[in-house]
Amino acid sequence: MRILFVSPYPPSRIRVRGYGLLSQLQAKHEVTIAAQCASEQEQADVEALRKQGFEVVVVDESKRQAAMRSGMAALSALPLQVAYARSARFTRAVQQLCAQRAFDVVHVEHLRGIASMGPLFETQPLVWDAVDCISLLSKHTMTAGPSASVRAVARFELKRTQRYEASMLEVLSHVVVTSERDRQAMIDLRRLHGADATSSDEALGSGIHVLPNGVDLDYFHPLSQEKQPLNLVFSGKMSYHANVATALYLSQQIMPLIWQRRPEATLTIVGSKPPKVIQNMASDARVTVTGYVDDLRSYVGRAQVMLSPMVYSVGIQNKVLEAMALGTPVVVAAQAAEALSARAGRDLLTAETAQEFAQETLRLLEDGALRDTLSQCGRAYVERHHDWNIVTDQLIDIYERAIDAFSRKTFQGSRRGGN
Repeated sequence: MRILFVSPYPPSRIRVRGYGLLSQLQAKHEVTIAAQCASEQEQADVEALRKQGFEVVVVDESKRQAAMRSGMAALSALPLQVAYARSARFTRAVQQLCAQRAFDVVHVEHLRGIASMGPLFETQPLVWDAVDCISLLSKHTMTAGPSASVRAVARFELKRTQRYEASMLEVLSHVVVTSERDRQAMIDLRRLHGADATSSDEALGSGIHVLPNGVDLDYFHPLSQEKQPLNLVFSGKMSYHANVATALYLSQQIMPLIWQRRPEATLTIVGSKPPKVIQNMASDARVTVTGYVDDLRSYVGRAQVMLSPMVYSVGIQNKVLEAMALGTPVVVAAQAAEALSARAGRDLLTAETAQEFAQETLRLLEDGALRDTLSQCGRAYVERHHDWNIVTDQLIDIYERAIDAFSRKTFQGSRRGGN
């Protein structure tokens, strides 16, 4: 199969979903990547992909011009992040690729990716991997964002993003999200914006597929390193507002409860671009804020417990799956755990309040047998349910449906034209 994989950024081990899918697709299919690139780090990610044998067509973007597009959109009905990513140069580059070669299917990742792909909707078999329902994320951010400015932007964006996502669902027949919660949010959008409100969820959800994230099980595997006693870890891209909100919640509300009983416990925050408010957490000698690291496995692998008390989230938390694959016991927010089919108490532990998070963490720190059970069962769960090989096979099935539907539509159109 000849696949054009369109992304608003170069996939990498940090942007793990596209990277994981591409790593598997490359083994059996002919894959071309088209990506926007706006920084030196993204240029390095492109070179890494090329060294792995990928053909990557790059459109260099100016962050200044993208910000100007976003600013101008404030006076329109377009979501700011759609305007930020929408690039005429990127559109032309992808159109030229499709004119020069016959791709069997075009895969477009994220809301920002689909922003530039309108001209392809009727001309190519297309699968949109929305990943998450972004308007659902905006809704959560409105009330729980880490700052007044973040909450204000989310409030400004909500209705715009709802309308835009709903419009995409009306014109795109094959859409992918990472969890059932995101799928249901997409169905609700269709009902609120234009679709027949009396239609069933089954009818409105036709063509919206759940495709979970996977884990590179060879890369993320239990490491032969000593555990650091009483060390807790939280990981994630720290420029992402939901991770900032969670790190603050962890530091301000959960850790003080843990320190009351275990004052020698330590916390490691691992992730790139931590803002000043996160960097300041390291003023406590028991807290380490790493910033960007080339390889987070050693930090997560040596911790006795991974904490993921997400204040708000959508989709599937990769950090949780990767920790489980490394054999590190996890305590995760109950709402975030709903995106998984893992069994609480066997594969991971769940909590809702700061008090519950502290209690479950302390229980793990003091119970080596429980840590061993979660370590073994967590790894086994990921092997059963989040192997990229299995996930990619499911994606290929969605590709084939999209190709078949496009072929039938094209044939019917040619017959009408002939008559």
